[in-house]
This record gives sequence, C-alpha cells and structure tokens, in this order.
Amino acid sequence: MFSLSMKTKGVLTLIGGFFVMLMTGSIFLWGSINVYVTSYFRQKEDHDLSLSVGGAVFPLMTASLATGIPLGIKAIKFFGQARISLLISSVIASLMVILSSYTQKFYQFAIVYGVLNGLAAGTIYFVPIYMGYLHFPNNKGLVSGINTCGFALCSFIFGLIFPQFVNPDGLQQNSNSDGYSYFDGDSISVAQNVPESLRKIGYIFLSVSVVASQMVCYHPNQIGEEEKQIKKEIEKKQKEKKYFQNHFDFIQKEIKEIQSEQFKNQQQELNQQTDCCEDQKLDPINKLDQLRKSQEIITKQLKITEKEEIILQNQIQITHKIDEQAILPSINQDIIIEKTQQVHKLVSSSSLKKEYGFSKIAELIDLEGQNHNKEMHVNFFVTLPDQKLNEIEQDLENKEQVLEKALQITQQEQAQLDLLDKQGAPSVLAALKQPKFYLSIFLCILCLGFGALINGNYKSVAKDYGFKTDSFQTLVGSLGGIANGISRPFWATLLDKFQFKKVLAALVCIQIIVCSSFQATDQSKEFFAVWVFIVNACFGGFLAMLPVFSAQINGVKVGSQLFGSYWYGFSIANLIQFFLVLKLKEQIGFNNIFYIYLIQLIIALIITIFCSFKIKWSQILSKEVKIQQNGEENLQTTKQNNIIQT
Repeated sequence: MFSLSMKTKGVLTLIGGFFVMLMTGSIFLWGSINVYVTSYFRQKEDHDLSLSVGGAVFPLMTASLATGIPLGIKAIKFFGQARISLLISSVIASLMVILSSYTQKFYQFAIVYGVLNGLAAGTIYFVPIYMGYLHFPNNKGLVSGINTCGFALCSFIFGLIFPQFVNPDGLQQNSNSDGYSYFDGDSISVAQNVPESLRKIGYIFLSVSVVASQMVCYHPNQIGEEEKQIKKEIEKKQKEKKYFQNHFDFIQKEIKEIQSEQFKNQQQELNQQTDCCEDQKLDPINKLDQLRKSQEIITKQLKITEKEEIILQNQIQITHKIDEQAILPSINQDIIIEKTQQVHKLVSSSSLKKEYGFSKIAELIDLEGQNHNKEMHVNFFVTLPDQKLNEIEQDLENKEQVLEKALQITQQEQAQLDLLDKQGAPSVLAALKQPKFYLSIFLCILCLGFGALINGNYKSVAKDYGFKTDSFQTLVGSLGGIANGISRPFWATLLDKFQFKKVLAALVCIQIIVCSSFQATDQSKEFFAVWVFIVNACFGGFLAMLPVFSAQINGVKVGSQLFGSYWYGFSIANLIQFFLVLKLKEQIGFNNIFYIYLIQLIIALIITIFCSFKIKWSQILSKEVKIQQNGEENLQTTKQNNIIQT
C-alpha cells in the first residue's frame, strides 16, 4: 500500500475543494432560476407572487450560509476528518435542493432551498479553504481564489444547464401588470418543468460532491488533532497507572503472606534450632526486603504517572482553548521597552564616563578634528597609569558582553511580538472588542452592495432596458457567472504579492466607474453584457478576498471562526438591495438606485484609503497582562490591609 506525499495531498485537496464548492454554489444560481421558480409557484397557489419577493431568497440564503460557516470548522473537530464533514454536509445540501422541488408553496421552498440548503452550504464553505491553507500556508490568496472560483462557477455552468432542462424550446416570458415578466399563458409549460429540473441538478450535485469530498486530504495540523494525541497519551498513562496499581496490590499481598510465614518460622525456631531452619528463615527475610524495595519503586512510579497524567490533562485544556479561541503566548511589551531603554543606557556608558573621566574623553573626541585639541587628547591618555587603562578596557569588555546579551534578548522577544501580530487575535472575544473588526464588516457591506444588486436583478434590469429575450438574459447570466468565478483566483492571488488596501482600492475604483456609467448600457446589448461581466468580476473578486482579509485581521484560527460574520455583512448588503428594489424600483427606477450605490462605493474608497486594518495584537496582549497584574497587586494589597486592620 503506497502513501501520497504532502504536496500531492495538497493538490488533491485543492481539486476536491474546487468541485465540492462548485456543487455548493446554488446561492449564486438563484439569480438565474428566480424567474422560473417564481413562475412555477404563481401558476399554483401563490398567484400574486412577484420577482421582487422571490428575490428575498438570495439574502435569506446568504444569512443562512453565514450562520453555517462556523459550524464547518467545529464539524472537522467533531468527526476527526474534513472529508467526513464535507461528505455529510454535501449530501444534506444536495438533498435540500431535491426536496425543494416537492414543496407546494413558495414560503416552504424558501425554507428548504434558502434556509436549510444555505446552512448546509455554510458548513461546507470554509472547510476546503481551511484545509488548503494548511497544505499551502504561503499561498492563502491562491487557495482562496481556487475554492471560491468553484463556488461562483456554479451559476455559470448550471445557469446554462438549468434552462436546457426547464425551457428546451426557448419559449418567451410574458409581461405582467406588476412590471415584471413571467412564464405563463402560452409558455406555462416552462413553469411546470421546474420541479423535475430542480431534481435533475440536485442529483448532479449529489453524485459529484460525494466523490469530490473524498479528495480532501487529512493534515496533521488540523483543528482537534493535538487534543486527540494528548487524549491518547492520557489513556496510555491511565493504563500504566492501572498496571502499576495491580502490581502494587500483588506485592502487598505477597508481603502479608511472607510476614505471616515469617511469624510461623519464628515459632518453629523456638522449638527447633537447626541449620535447616536458619536457611528457611533467611529466604523469607530476603524476599521480604526485595518486595519492599519493589513496593517503594512502584509507589514512586505511580506518583510520576499521576503527575504526568495531570500535566497532560492541563495540556489538553490549553489545547482545547487554542483550538476554540486561538490563545497565543502573551508577552508583556512594557518589559521589552524597559530592556530596550536599558540597552540604550549601556550604549551611552554614562557611568563609565563619570568614573573614568570619559566625559572629557568624549569632548576631546568630538573636537578631535581641531589641531589644538589633538595634543590635549594625547596628553590625557599619557597621564593615565597602565593599570588604570587595563581596568577601563576590561570593564568596557564586560559591559559590551552584557550589551550583546541584552540586545539578543530584545531581538528574540521582538521576534516573538512580531509572531504574535502575525498570528492574529488571541481569542474570538478579543477580536470582537476591536472597532476595526466592525469597520471591516461595514466595508464589506459597502463593497458588495452594487454587485449584489446586479447579480440578483440583472434580468429585471435587462427587461427594463429592452433586452427581453430569454436566450440573451441567460447568456448575460452565464457570462456573469464566468466573471464571478474566474476573477476570484486573480484578485485573491494578488493579495499574496500586494497589500490588501491597494488591491481593494483598485477594485473599488473599477466599480465606481462601472456604476456611474451603467445606465448608459441601455444603448447596446454588447455594452450591457460587458458591464454585467465587469460588475460580477469585481463582486466575485471581493468575495474571494474576504477569507484572506479575515485571516489578515484576526489570524487564521480566529479568522476562520469569524469569517461567517463577513457573510452576515453580505446578507445585509443583499437585504438592502432587496428592499431598495421592492420599495423604490417602481418610483425611481434602477438608474436612480445606481446613484445610491455610487455614494456607497465612494465612501468605501475613502475608508480603504485612510483607514488601517492592521491590529497590533502584541500591544493589546501586553495591556491585558498589565491590567491583570495590576488587579492581582491590588488584590494582594487589599488582603494585606485587611490583615493589618484585623
């Protein structure tokens, strides 16, 4: 039986993650199938259902997906392997798509397809990315881009496949008095094909995701593994303890038997004083001594085993906290600052100057360039005795050694501080206390709003601009799906080379240009299709950057737990566009709604340029340690005062 190299496992993990995400991206498919599903429920019992209300499924799915994301990491720890977690979640997500085809009312469909499918998709979403990070720690942008690319390409691939299932004859929508178009009347057969078409893509999701999930490979550093190893060590120690305890009990039993036998021999000795009896006497005594020595050794071994078990129990508690809260070793930065100041004091050598007249030497050296001071400089050193000069030289050497050691300690501790900053937040609670975390979510809402509007309503916008054919709208949706997918590796990989702020600023600037000119696309189908393509490229790019953004702000472990918060930001952006379209579309039209999003994007650009999202976690940790130390000192002082008063 052969074993794969870690590099091969990493490549397989990326491939498996890509296809699992491809089968999970039904959230972005909603923009393509909304009109079909809404038409289906209109011809059943929900006759007044409109496309604007149907658009509510999109923000509902994003909120459910955001809720499920933290559960994915916990599932890895619970099941022990990512592939088992992905398998179960993928099966559930696919079954929800299939089951949604049997619902009889739209609200039932929204619960099954939107909420339950969204939750299952959320438990999948970050797992392939997280496993990819472990296999390729220096290529987080590439890993995020490849996986989220698969998630986005679902809308492109199945946006082409679903119309072939549901509308093979290319029938046209019919305009309605509510301002939207639906499949009814002479095209009602398209609406009636929806349940069977949903089941078909659900079966495709199920078959592909089951295979792809098994390609995601185990990594020894995944969450929960260290705790698992410690538990095994504890079980081993408990077995050793049980073994020694049994042996100890056996020896005690032997000692009692020998003592009883010794007592009998002593009675016999009083009656028979022979050499034979003397020999029998010695054997039990020697054996008793040996058993007592064994008893002492086993007692010591038992104590050692118990101590080792206690240490392991403490270690597993620490490991558990590391897994759940990413607790990192804290270093008091104030100590380092104090040591650095001490180093500077040593460099100045003020004490040496006072003791040996070095202040005068320093003055002479400063004036060394002047000829009339050279003679004074030489005379000063000539007047010093050789012994005094040797003492000064030796003292300087000692000071230099101390200085070098202090510098080494300072550099080591500074390296540890840099590592703390790189590793990120010490806990989820610490991250939630930082205003920059909430600012980053607000930025997420601003940047994703315009993309969410176009992604969820491009068919309605196309209809308002006069592009009513179903084939053209399907083509635009497919191009948008391609852009949403292929742009993700590009934007995410840029983060491995450039600062997040620069990449995001470029992305927002492109969106500002497109948003400000989008209303002009009513002049040409090609212009409209290209602008939708660019909007989706920026939209997908920012979504691909979110996992890296979360990891950069909060660290990989805490960032993985808080990543769902950014999807809540995406959900809020979706809800905003949903209510804007529902309440304002009829009054002001899409063109004026675009101006609202233009203002949002300008605010996002200002925040991106002028705000820094880097958090000095080492400083925060040092403050927490200082507060804790002050609290302990105050507590001790209070206790001492109480004792004195008593």
